[in-house]
Amino acid sequence: MQRQHLLPEQARLTEWQRLTAAGFLSRLVRSIEDDLRVRLAPRFEAHEALHAALSSAHVPIALPILERAQALRDAELTTILVRRVEEHRFWKAKGPGESEEFLFELVRDADDLVAAEAMELVIARSRRFDRFQEPDMGQVELPAELQHKLVWLVAAALRQYIVQQHGLAAVDSIIEEAAGSLIALHDEGAILEAHATRLALRLAVSDRLDGTLLLRMLSEGLLPLFIAGAGALTGLDYAATWEVIADPRGRGPAILLRAAGIERQEAAAILLLANSNGPLVSGTEGDATAAQLELYDSLDRASADEVLTLWRAAPGYRTAVARVSTRGRPAAEAA
Repeated sequence: MQRQHLLPEQARLTEWQRLTAAGFLSRLVRSIEDDLRVRLAPRFEAHEALHAALSSAHVPIALPILERAQALRDAELTTILVRRVEEHRFWKAKGPGESEEFLFELVRDADDLVAAEAMELVIARSRRFDRFQEPDMGQVELPAELQHKLVWLVAAALRQYIVQQHGLAAVDSIIEEAAGSLIALHDEGAILEAHATRLALRLAVSDRLDGTLLLRMLSEGLLPLFIAGAGALTGLDYAATWEVIADPRGRGPAILLRAAGIERQEAAAILLLANSNGPLVSGTEGDATAAQLELYDSLDRASADEVLTLWRAAPGYRTAVARVSTRGRPAAEAA
């Protein structure tokens, strides 16, 4: 079933991006639902029909309910899904073998901290693909606050099903306990983005992070490490860096590279690569690379760095600025 309607209509996505993101969302919700059903089924063994329904993993329960309620329309979730779509695009462009060469070099790095984080990143990346090398979307890969929100939503959907379809009451404590136990297992520091950020910061501290390295990260399909690296060079956190890169007007990447102090030749190569299969997320029409390079040339580093001031602010403040914008655009468009 195509579930692209789950995504906000205002998100400027291509049809392929929307379909792929919708597929990620379906698998994500189903992953949480499966975990909760495993915890709930034993608690309802005395209710044969309900126990059988919860144990039938091939029949979705929560997702159709959440679809009808339009409960999954969330801007932060959409941002993460689109980021995963782009990550998958770069991964597919190079293939698993080529994409892992750079990481495995870092695994053998003389700097023990670099080697350790690179190994953790390799492990984290392996969780993003199933046995057929297709992208996966487990809840372990979400920021904690968003994971908690989704777990409670799925729990609420299962509650509705149990109460309305099976006529049971007084189930809230059982469902809350199951959801709480799942939430307690989540470790935001173990997600891929966290490992990429720590690795990039270590490379930056060692004065090894530059345009050449960023270009290699992107060319080998390592979009999360590229995002983390650009953030490390500009003082932005991971989410803020992506907001700038995903600027719907296509201006963000050029501003980011200029503020990071990337030389023009390397910046041009990065922008060309990022736009190789169409403009990176932005939906910009025409020759995106040429327009971005023109913007890059029009700014000095200090001016570009000043533009990024808002993205160094607290995430809540950035969100508030976006919401009160008189033009109703995402904050990233202010670049």
